[in-house]
Amino acid sequence: MSRLKLAIAAAMKAKKTWDRIPPEQRRKVVETAKTQGPAIAKKAAVATRTRGPVLARRVAEAIEKARKPR
Repeated sequence: MSRLKLAIAAAMKAKKTWDRIPPEQRRKVVETAKTQGPAIAKKAAVATRTRGPVLARRVAEAIEKARKPR
């Protein structure tokens, strides 16, 4: 599965999750992101560099497993 498809699947999952969060909690998340966003982004970048390929493989395996008919 290509990286683009994985990125699109992850984005769609994030959007569905975001839509399920109540509006009051969304505001809190956005406020927290404004103040702590740079630190979180730095940690995410480090984690992506160190664990990116393993995480991408696990996500791809989970997606394939979910798509297989039971």
